[in-house]
Amino acid sequence: MSLLDSRPTHATITTTRNRVLHLSERRAHVADLATAPGPVAVRFDDIGAPVAHYRKPAVAPRGTGYLPYRYAVAGLLTVGSQVPLQELEYFREPTLGKDLDIEIRVGKVGSARPRGRARLLRFEGPAGIRYEEHLGRLAANFSIDLGERINVTVSSLLAKSPHVAYTNVIEALLRFALAARGHLLLHSACLEIDGRGVLLSARTDTGKTGTVLRLLREQGARFLSDDMTIISEDGTATCYPKPLTISSHTLRAVDPGDLSRPEWWWLGVRSRVHSKSGRGVGLAMGNQNLPVMTANALTQILVSPPKYGVDRLVPCELMHTVAITDLFVIERGHPTLVDLELDEALPELIDNTDDAYGFPPFRYLAPVLVVGGERCEQLRSREVDVLRKALTGVRLRRMASDSFDWADRIPSVLSR
Repeated sequence: MSLLDSRPTHATITTTRNRVLHLSERRAHVADLATAPGPVAVRFDDIGAPVAHYRKPAVAPRGTGYLPYRYAVAGLLTVGSQVPLQELEYFREPTLGKDLDIEIRVGKVGSARPRGRARLLRFEGPAGIRYEEHLGRLAANFSIDLGERINVTVSSLLAKSPHVAYTNVIEALLRFALAARGHLLLHSACLEIDGRGVLLSARTDTGKTGTVLRLLREQGARFLSDDMTIISEDGTATCYPKPLTISSHTLRAVDPGDLSRPEWWWLGVRSRVHSKSGRGVGLAMGNQNLPVMTANALTQILVSPPKYGVDRLVPCELMHTVAITDLFVIERGHPTLVDLELDEALPELIDNTDDAYGFPPFRYLAPVLVVGGERCEQLRSREVDVLRKALTGVRLRRMASDSFDWADRIPSVLSR
C-alpha cells in the first residue's frame, strides 16, 4: 500500500478534529472552574484528562471500623454510619450485613495547618473528593471515595453535628445514588387525602410544612413525607419521613398543647435561629471567603435544629407507598389556581429540588460527583426522565396564596 493510500480520510480528519475540540472545550471549562474567583478554590481534572491529582484514601483511626447505625433506604440503598443520622431513623435496620452501598466514618480530613481559603479537590486513583476549610483538621471537612462502594469520612467537628453532615453531604449522595438506580429524590411533601396521592412542591420556606400539619390534623390525611419523597417511574411515591423542621412561620401550625411549656419556649428560640433569615446569613457567608460549614456546624451544636417526628406534633397514620394522582406547586402571591403542563412543571420541580441544596458546598460538590460511572449532568437527565414518566397522567396545578390557606383550598379542589 502506498503512502497516498494510507493518508487519513476527510471523515477521519473531521472526527479527530471534533474530538480535539470537544476535549479542549472540556478542559477550558475545568480551567474556568479551577481559576474562577470565589470563596472556594476548586481544583480538579476532568474525567479522562491525562493529568490528575492522586492521593491515598482517607483512613479512619484504628478501632473505629464498626458501623453501629445501619439503614435500608426504601429497599434501594443501604447506608452504614458511625454517627446517628436522625433523618434516616425510619429506615434503621440494625441487622444489615457488611455489604453496604454508602459507609460513613469519622477520621482526619484536611491538612494539619490552617489555610487562607476553603478548597475542593477532586482526585483520580482512586476517584474521590475532599472538601476542607480554613481551620485545617479542626474545621468541618469531609472526604468522599467514589468507588463501587461510596466511602465518606467526616471530620470530628462535622461528626458532632450530624444534621449538617446529612443535609450538606449525605443527602446529596443519596439523591444521585437513587438517580443512578432509576429513582428520584424529589423535594416535596406527600400525603394520601381521601384515597388520592398528593404531592406538594414549593421553594424552601414557602409554608409547605405548616400546610402538611394542618392537612393531617384537620383533614385526616395520611403521611408519607414532608421534605423529600422517593419517586418511581411508575408514578409511585415512597415514604421518606424525615423529622419536620419547625421554622418561625411554621409555628402557627403547631398546637402548643402538644408540647410542654419549656419545649414550646425553646422551640420558639430555635425556630428563629434556624429560620429563613438565619439561613440567609449562612448563604451570604457562603459567598465570602469564610468557613461557612464550620460556622454552620458550631451553630447547630450550640442550638440544635427544631426537628420533630411528625407523630410528635400531630396524631397521624404513616403510609409506605401511594400512587400519585395530583401535584400542587404552592407559592406565595395573589390567590390563583391554574393547571400546569408537564413540560412547564418539570424544570420547576427539579429547580425546587435544587433549591433544597442551596447551602454550600453543594454547588461545588455536585459538578464533580461521579456515581455509578455517571456524572452529574447524566444523573440530572435521569431524574427528569423518571419524573416525566411518573407524572404522565397526573393532574398538575399551581396554587398561590397570600394568607397560607393552602390547607383550606386543596381539599375543596380535590373534592371537585
